[in-house]
Amino acid sequence: MSSSRIFKKDALFTPMPLVQTTIAAPGNKTKTSSNGLSPSRSSAPLTPPQPRRDEPKPAPPIDIEAIKQEAYDRGKKDTAAQYHAEFQQAIKAFAEACQKIDNHRRILLKQSRGDIINLVIDLSKKVLGQELATPRNIIATILQGAIEQAIECEEYYVTLHPDDLIFAEEKAPELIASIRGLERIVFKTDPAITKGGCLLESTACSVDATIETQMESMKEFLEEQTDVLPVPAAE
Repeated sequence: MSSSRIFKKDALFTPMPLVQTTIAAPGNKTKTSSNGLSPSRSSAPLTPPQPRRDEPKPAPPIDIEAIKQEAYDRGKKDTAAQYHAEFQQAIKAFAEACQKIDNHRRILLKQSRGDIINLVIDLSKKVLGQELATPRNIIATILQGAIEQAIECEEYYVTLHPDDLIFAEEKAPELIASIRGLERIVFKTDPAITKGGCLLESTACSVDATIETQMESMKEFLEEQTDVLPVPAAE
């Protein structure tokens, strides 16, 4: 027997729904109002969920000693590089200065080469003149040198200054005895021959041992010393 009650139509009876709320089906999150009607959707966009922010990692501790050492090493390296550059520049400047001095010296030597040679000759003449003015047996040494340069012969003719005759005659026996094949020396005097020099002649050769010729030979010798006295370049 059914327990439902049946009400007859009555003007005073108002029917009411027994279900007050509608449960949404799975996947449908729409809420219904208490009267069973769905609420109107809002037109405002939904805010997306914000990603979770990780907490910032703490900064590592600062190594003061390491920073000091790095700065010291960098400064030391830069200073060494600066000193090296300055040293190289100083060496280059010194080499250039030496080269300029050497070039200047060579220029001076070239410009004064003739003056230097003439000065040496003049000094030699003055020294020799002083020697010849003193009572020394200069002619004996000159005569011996002339005979040693001459070709061996039985007889030599020697022309010299009158003041040197006595010294030459004293030296003659010694010279004749020291040179093989020489039998005699004939002396002649000539005031034109500078004191201290002589002119030796024989049938085989002639030796000019006059002072003038010796000075000329010295001048030629000095002119040949191009390393000491460079020859001026042709202009």
